[in-house]
Order: sequence, then C-alpha cells, then structure tokens
Amino acid sequence: MNCPLCAAELRKHLLSLSQAIISCPNESCVYPFNLSMEEIRSQGLTIRTNELEIMAQMQEKLARADIDLRTAQFMTKPDTDILP
Repeated sequence: MNCPLCAAELRKHLLSLSQAIISCPNESCVYPFNLSMEEIRSQGLTIRTNELEIMAQMQEKLARADIDLRTAQFMTKPDTDILP
C-alpha cells in the first residue's frame, strides 16, 4: 500500500508492544497524522501486534545485519516473566 500524499510505500511503526500504526516513512510527509483518529481507525491503519511477532521480525533484521545467530536468539527470546 502506498501513501496517498507522497506515494512512498507505507510501513508498520510500533506505538507500543501491543499496537502499531501504518504510516508513511517519509519524514517530510504527515500521513496518516493529517487524519482524525476516527478516520485512522476506519481505514484500518491501527493494528494489534504482540511481543512474539515483534521479536520474530527483530530476529530477521539481526540476521540480515550479520549478528551472530546465538546472540540474536538471546536478544529476541520470549520473556517468560511477562508472557502467559
């Protein structure tokens, strides 16, 4: 999906460990922050996420950055103190 204002490819950006927003990565573009919260929600630009999903994506990024596999696995392991 592309930005309706500048045509850049939209990306998911974390707001918290449980919620993300799909927004334009172009620093000079305001999309979707030019919309009301109602419009953001109705267009499906906020999505729920979870820690396991975030850590899996982080592990992929660490692997692409040539971080040692064992180090990447340690950094992205589930935190059993907070997960059910």
